[in-house]
Amino acid sequence: MSYESFIAMRHLKSRRKSFLSTITIIAVLGVFLGVMALTSVVAVTGGFQEAFRERVLGVNSHILVIKYGIDFRDYREMQELINQVDGIKATSPFVFHEMIATNGNRSAGILIKGIEPETIEAVSDLPRYTYDDDALKLLHFERFPEDGVRGAPKVLIGATLADKLNAKKGDKIQVTSPLESLDPGRWSSKEHRPSSRYFEVAGIYRSGFHDYDSRLVMTDYRALQEFFNQADVVTGIDIRVDDVFAVGRVATALKATLPEGRFRVLDWRELNHNLFTSLGLQRLVLAVLFCFIVLVACFNIVCTLIMIVLEKNKDIAILKTMGASNFGIMKTFVIQGLTIGFIGTINGVIGGLVVCMIIKHTDFGLDPSIYMIDHLPVRIVPMEFIAVGVTAMVISFLATMGPAWWAASLKPVDGIRYD
Repeated sequence: MSYESFIAMRHLKSRRKSFLSTITIIAVLGVFLGVMALTSVVAVTGGFQEAFRERVLGVNSHILVIKYGIDFRDYREMQELINQVDGIKATSPFVFHEMIATNGNRSAGILIKGIEPETIEAVSDLPRYTYDDDALKLLHFERFPEDGVRGAPKVLIGATLADKLNAKKGDKIQVTSPLESLDPGRWSSKEHRPSSRYFEVAGIYRSGFHDYDSRLVMTDYRALQEFFNQADVVTGIDIRVDDVFAVGRVATALKATLPEGRFRVLDWRELNHNLFTSLGLQRLVLAVLFCFIVLVACFNIVCTLIMIVLEKNKDIAILKTMGASNFGIMKTFVIQGLTIGFIGTINGVIGGLVVCMIIKHTDFGLDPSIYMIDHLPVRIVPMEFIAVGVTAMVISFLATMGPAWWAASLKPVDGIRYD
């Protein structure tokens, strides 16, 4: 062990004045708490991003292709064209409308999505969120009965919506649209009236994402075509890609493949731009805020080293008269500061990991109507923990430079003048 390291450890464990060892402990504790808080915040905010991405991509596809206008009849030809693009895994047509669902005296606004049950499992993870494994199989197209009730087409509804409507599997809910037809040629004072049909609840799903569970309803797209007196017309095409993080490249290839000016291509990042941008900004702001907390904690290191310099003024003078260089003195105090920072950082990272593991294995419930998910998520990424530790050590190093330089600049004569 070099003399600088030996002296640094002796200073930190000073017994002549227990106050010094006390403020050393306080400095270590400050760094520990700051690093623990920062690692926990990074893991939780990362958990929110991951949870939202999983929910969004679990129910929805990776890319949507929508035709400008409402007359998308050539979707089968477009599916064949899309499937030829490199990186495309599967496609499925869909129909999408805003409507009102009613069960008894309860009602709620819904987004009803008409899907193709035969292909939906290839573009969505919806089956893993349903309470019944065979729920999607029951969505196969059935025509509306003439009496409007018996043998009604099936729907899949979210758990929150089911509670709101007090509906369960097998119940029939009334779905109402303000328009009887989407064909403007049929709109008149006589025909322009709300249209209602009954659907039977085939199953209930819980995605864990409040916006979907409280509003999104699934049915066979052909049932919605019949509801609105449409021919074989869809809203768009759902697309699943091989690599969810390569959607930008695939979307660009799709735009180049599809007829120019007729279709709009939207990937999951564009569709949820505001949500993920907001999450990213919140994560950045919180990380910066807690970095300042670590910075304030490292101010304790500055105070500790200043106190040591004041107390060890005479010792510094003696070391210099014995031949110690300014660099050696400076190195002594840098080692002291880095030791405090290292002990606090290591324990802080371990403490943050423990907090994250507790969160991960404990169901900390959240209000889904506010946070959109029903539990506190956490994502443990080793590189993020390492980055926090490195950041804390850099701040600790910078905090030591002032007192260390001051100690190195002291003149021996000033330290022993009044001895």
